[in-house]
Amino acid sequence: MKKIDNMKLKSLRSSCFQIITTVFLIFIQTDIRAATITLSHPVPLQAETITHLEQADTTNANQWKLVVFGFTHCKDVCPMSLANLSMLVKAAANEQIELNGVFVTVDPDRDTEEILSGYTKGFGDGITYLRFEGEELEHFKNAFQVEVIFYTKNAGNQTHYQVDHSTTAFLIDPTGKIRVIFDALKDAVDVARIFKDNKGLFKS
Repeated sequence: MKKIDNMKLKSLRSSCFQIITTVFLIFIQTDIRAATITLSHPVPLQAETITHLEQADTTNANQWKLVVFGFTHCKDVCPMSLANLSMLVKAAANEQIELNGVFVTVDPDRDTEEILSGYTKGFGDGITYLRFEGEELEHFKNAFQVEVIFYTKNAGNQTHYQVDHSTTAFLIDPTGKIRVIFDALKDAVDVARIFKDNKGLFKS
């Protein structure tokens, strides 16, 4: 009986090791998939979402857009994301690609039109903003599958709170299709390389 128990124990340990290894590999694969993704089948946005995006600028029909979500009270993530978007707007211009960045606030209670205007101007002329409230904001976030979590925001605290949100950015073509998905913090250099190496993608 003791030998059988030992064999069972060894088998159990082996199974546990295989499970742990599998979980680790899944984690690594997921991390790889989180990198820059150029969609072979672009995802079309709904007409309502495209109309909202057009509010961010009045440029011509060849305009591409980089969309990122955030809020002006963000201390580091959002400024870094917008700095990267500004860099990408300039990189696109160097390749004769018409592009502007769109900063969508997830915190309209604190981010007024005036605040957003001043905030985005600090990152250059190529960055504009969008501000929605209530259901309109929810619909717009859902169109991009963006999750937002508010911390310590309640009836007694309406001004000093933090917001957790995705750093995913979306490159959208002039017809309103999502072409590239990437992390605005980590993958801006990869996207700049796409502008240079995949020029066929940006032909009208």
